[in-house]
Amino acid sequence: MALLFEALFCLIVAAVSASLTSDYYQQLISQETAKALTYELPKKNEEFRTGFESDEINDRKRNYGEYDVVIVGAGTAGCIVATRLSEIAKISILLIEAGGEENDFNQIPGLWAYHQFSELNWGYYTIPQKYSCLGMNNSQCNMVRAKVIGGGSSINGVMYVRGNYKDYDNWAALGNRGWSYKNVLPYFKKSENSQVDGDKGYHGIGGFWNIEYSLPLSPLYDNFVNGSLETNLTFVDYNGRSQIGVTRLQINTKRGRRKSFGTAFLNNARKRSNLKVVTKALVTKIIIDRRYKRALGVEFVTNNKKFRVRARKQVIVSAGAVNTPQLLLLSGIGPRNHLRDLKIPLVADLPVGKNLIDHVILTLIVRSNYTAPNTTLQQQVEQFLNGLGTLTTSTNVDGMSFFNTRNNSAEGPAIQFAMASPISTDASLFQRTQNYNNTIAEMYSKLIQPQNDMVWYVVLLHEKSRGRIQLQSNSPIDFPNIDLNLLEKQEDVDVLSEGMEYVYRLLKTEAFKKLNAELLDVPLCDKNSKQFMECFIRNLGGPGNHPCGTAAMGPDPRKFVVDDKLRVHGVGNLRVVDASIFPLGISGNTNAPTAMVAEKGADIIKSELK
Repeated sequence: MALLFEALFCLIVAAVSASLTSDYYQQLISQETAKALTYELPKKNEEFRTGFESDEINDRKRNYGEYDVVIVGAGTAGCIVATRLSEIAKISILLIEAGGEENDFNQIPGLWAYHQFSELNWGYYTIPQKYSCLGMNNSQCNMVRAKVIGGGSSINGVMYVRGNYKDYDNWAALGNRGWSYKNVLPYFKKSENSQVDGDKGYHGIGGFWNIEYSLPLSPLYDNFVNGSLETNLTFVDYNGRSQIGVTRLQINTKRGRRKSFGTAFLNNARKRSNLKVVTKALVTKIIIDRRYKRALGVEFVTNNKKFRVRARKQVIVSAGAVNTPQLLLLSGIGPRNHLRDLKIPLVADLPVGKNLIDHVILTLIVRSNYTAPNTTLQQQVEQFLNGLGTLTTSTNVDGMSFFNTRNNSAEGPAIQFAMASPISTDASLFQRTQNYNNTIAEMYSKLIQPQNDMVWYVVLLHEKSRGRIQLQSNSPIDFPNIDLNLLEKQEDVDVLSEGMEYVYRLLKTEAFKKLNAELLDVPLCDKNSKQFMECFIRNLGGPGNHPCGTAAMGPDPRKFVVDDKLRVHGVGNLRVVDASIFPLGISGNTNAPTAMVAEKGADIIKSELK
């Protein structure tokens, strides 16, 4: 009887809560989406300048004390590592995050694009590119990097993709012991509370991170699946036995709300007395004993003041594939010549910042005779509060496929392909997210009909081109120089061209003929030219915002930054745990692999601390 009463009470509370919050969410969405269209992204870390340039930290009041472990960055990896290490009651932990707390707005997955134009994003753009993003303003790619508790999991597209088993076997083949797919699969499963109907033995239940399908399915989902089957793909669980095929998208939400690592992991861990979290604090330097080559702690700025904190056992850098190399370089760990040019004393000559890997994404507009229902904001909010509708999923994507090409057959799938069904949206936001120049922006504004146009994403997975992260100066106030160098290798263009050819094949299937679907004719390149495809790709191809590899893992310090225990070569008590340690790229989105690295890294560290 008591359990029945409790269940009824919870239902009543949920119903009252939903009725009370409908108006609140409508007002919140109206305000935040309007702000996003005018928000100016920062160009430097100006909010920390006063503290960084303030008086020296010799004053005892500036001593932040001692902790056993200091973790830099409360993104996906940092939240997991802090949570897992705090399970050891005798270990004291300080977690430092440059951004702030999550909010109600970022819990709405369908509005993820708006989060790019808010204080939740660092505001990075690449340096002008030579081979890609040629249709963007100043040939600069928009580089979305989260600056908030939960990191990328708090503002991304909530797509749960592990990659291919060959990815991890290739990591192990480089000399990284314990990183084969067989070794890492248990760590994928450890985080999960999977609600999907997937292959047996490949999904975890009971973890903190919820995985489910979006509801309801788009009316065009069947067209996508049937069309893909006509192209000889098979239906698969892409996080199961076989990745290559067509599939239903698995997402990191719980009843339609974003399940970030801040909400899934850190919120509960913060109740423990041995974990302290500091937000809006920029770590400016790792303190290193130069004689014994070991990390002693970090310096950071918050509330317009400098602080120094000591780490008795470990400094763990989990700041992501851009900010991790930036911090290492500022601390004297990186290529000798680069540090010498910036007058930064050398601690360890390692290839920090090199091997920058990202996927290349082509965003295509496909028109059909299907018209999306014109739902009001009130209707969308009411659906969201019931765990349904377009606000519960990223860009209205239900279906995804992975396939190979003639030019890339040995590394798992070469192309990831996704379809977003038509949804009424602001065309100007679409242009902002892509950073299109005025010519292309005006062209799309005239052509796009949001309620009739699907967005198709063609993603190059195993690019051969490599970029790098370098410091702009020796000041942490300056953003780093990001050179993605996408599409430098002609082979990458050729494989992506085959991805485009697949799009034309799919449009010719009976499933899409029924919709009179056709690729929107963009008068950007001469369609009769042999160079049409390459022109199209180089102008409109941009980053997938899945950067990794900039502190790569491997046994040789001439080629790699960390070893297979995630220890920085040649520097004691210092580890890197995030996507920057990936030595090779991933066959899909990088958030789930980052979580796996953090789970495994936490276990490695716990075994030493117990």
